[in-house]
Amino acid sequence: MKNAEIVFPYKTAAERCKIVNESYDSIIWTGIEALSLQRDPSLVDEWTVEVSGQEYLDAAFARGIGVLGVSAHIGNWEHTAAWIGRRYRAVGIVRHADNAFQKDLIETMRENLGLFTMSKREPMLRAVGVLKKNEMLGLLCDQHEDGFKAPFFGRETGTAKGPAVFAYLTHAPIIPIHGERLSPFHFRIVIGPEIKWEKGPDREATISDITVKINKALEKMVLAAPGQWLWQHRRYREIE
Repeated sequence: MKNAEIVFPYKTAAERCKIVNESYDSIIWTGIEALSLQRDPSLVDEWTVEVSGQEYLDAAFARGIGVLGVSAHIGNWEHTAAWIGRRYRAVGIVRHADNAFQKDLIETMRENLGLFTMSKREPMLRAVGVLKKNEMLGLLCDQHEDGFKAPFFGRETGTAKGPAVFAYLTHAPIIPIHGERLSPFHFRIVIGPEIKWEKGPDREATISDITVKINKALEKMVLAAPGQWLWQHRRYREIE
């Protein structure tokens, strides 16, 4: 509810409560859908009833320098990743669960869907190598991360700058992509145009500028389907 108040100060408390309640429903459906996909991974395609903007992704891959896919914990992000994995070579950077059983379970479920992942603790050169093979490096970059701050819905907060660093080093195009649940087991995949940026004389200033642009793209995803975002994450830890 604190997150919703920051993002939607102009809405009533009842309106914000409705959005958060919808988010809990979305989490439940995400779990049910994930189990269904374990039974039959081909359902990924059957459930995808609409795709917009795929031409942006195809054009990015055509440049031959890899693609940085940036997304958020919205809709069923595992379904979105599976849809990508069934059409393109892609590797997702993830934070593995601390519990060994949970880590193995989640990884097994992802492998069953044909998803490839690497830990965020892996050397940066390995991630850069994915881009050099003209594959997608997928990053869910909407959660809090210490060390660097950028505005997110008008409030400065800890933000992952990894996507911007990869873009700066490799010039791989940054493509925003997310899925929206139209109804249980029915999804729209939304792919946005490339996030454009220019390399300035100062490295850190350029990385900061790229990060701000990525956050703006993430904000659009949240606003498109606010009841499907993971409001439960402690996004604004600075105010707690």
